[in-house]
Amino acid sequence: MLLLQELLIATALSLARMFSAYIISLLLAISLGSWMARSRAVESLLLPVLDVLQSIPILGFFPAALLLLARLLPGGLGLELAAVFLIVTSLVWNMIFGVYASLKALDPSVYDMAEVYRLGPAARFFFIYVPACRESIIANSLVSWAGGWFFLTSAEVLSLGEEEYRLRGIGSLILDSFSRGDLAGFYSGVAVLLAAILATYLLLWNPAAVTVLRLPLPGVPAVFEVVKSAVGYAWGGLAQVLTSLEVKLGVVFRLPRPIKAALLLLAAAAVVYSARGLSLEPLREAAPVLSSFPLELAKSLPRVGLVLLLSLGLSVMIAYFAHLSRGVSMAVSIAGEVLASIPAVVWWPLLSDLALSHPLGPSIVMLIVYLQGAFWYVYFNLIVYGLASVRKDLYELAAVYQVRGPPYLRYVFVPSLLPSLATGLLSAWGGSWNASIVAEYVDMGERTFDMQGVGSLISKAAAQGNVAALLATSLALSLFIVLVNKTLWVRLFRFIERRYGGE
Repeated sequence: MLLLQELLIATALSLARMFSAYIISLLLAISLGSWMARSRAVESLLLPVLDVLQSIPILGFFPAALLLLARLLPGGLGLELAAVFLIVTSLVWNMIFGVYASLKALDPSVYDMAEVYRLGPAARFFFIYVPACRESIIANSLVSWAGGWFFLTSAEVLSLGEEEYRLRGIGSLILDSFSRGDLAGFYSGVAVLLAAILATYLLLWNPAAVTVLRLPLPGVPAVFEVVKSAVGYAWGGLAQVLTSLEVKLGVVFRLPRPIKAALLLLAAAAVVYSARGLSLEPLREAAPVLSSFPLELAKSLPRVGLVLLLSLGLSVMIAYFAHLSRGVSMAVSIAGEVLASIPAVVWWPLLSDLALSHPLGPSIVMLIVYLQGAFWYVYFNLIVYGLASVRKDLYELAAVYQVRGPPYLRYVFVPSLLPSLATGLLSAWGGSWNASIVAEYVDMGERTFDMQGVGSLISKAAAQGNVAALLATSLALSLFIVLVNKTLWVRLFRFIERRYGGE
């Protein structure tokens, strides 16, 4: 009975963090995405910054979370905000870029009309930006929600060297149960976690996707309608209040320069205050770690390549069977939503028997964790966007001429999926590097698995409390990812656009 009570409380706390992080991510996505879409100066400034930030592994944000939030704010408030901040870093990036792309493609006459009628920032936010990017928000939320659960455990166990904070939640409860040898608590925690994840998809995200995107996903629409009505009333009331204030006062969201300057000074003072007495490892101590970075990167790169190939093959195969059968589509969708959300750190304890009992066990578990961080980006892009892009006339023509099997895959199905496939692989490329930090190094108490690689390098820097090395290696990895994005991936997208655009 006590275990059940603890499981329910821990799950409720984790859900509260997830929803708080999602709401913050949603507001940031709409605000920053619309700002970039409307201003060339902001676009040129923020796009490269966001490109680097989305490539930083979650451990790279640990110093900021601990130093600026956990130390700055008293008691548990700082720790809770630190955890929510870390979850936001795994939710927000693709949502920002989704909103940006949607508003960038919006007819310019809509903005001209807003200028004519002198709509303020609040009115534009509620009546232009949100409706225009609604589909993008829902589609990206399906992936972001899974990404948030994937890194939940890392957010609830804040560790940097000897400094460690554990927040009460389902992720930390699962790890604590395993470390104590409490297998009943461990497996019960995993079961409750999966049930909570499944409930959020069935009650919220799937019905939202069915309503907005017309996707064939299972759900409980009746419950969703109640939630949608409540959110709709709250959203409408908030829109009315803020737009009315904006019209009457004319100063909402328009802070005078002295106030902006004061806020910036307060932020700078908070940074200095939080870092007082902080003893960072000298930069010279980061030099040996950085010198080994190219070698460790060379070890991880083939693994990432293998994971991308496996993700590509498995996703296309599953999408093909989902394309042929609605029942298969619903089954693989719900299975994908649950499996994609299992926290990364849980996989090593869950498969510990395999890791300890077979010589190839650690490598197999590492590959599974890698796939967990990469495969679902390709999978969801194909299920959400790819299948909808298979032209009905080509499908019917193939049925008439009985074009099936490999010829249909080669000449109709796969070419139709290529834009979504490329987008998914690009996201999987970044996701696999993020997954490397939990795939290549794990401390299970009695046994430590160190598979070597750049993810292991970053994890060990965090475990040793070497902040300088952690930041340096995280930044080096981010710059490498961005460099490949701007060369290899850009060329791939251009090739697909030239070869298959408009067909």
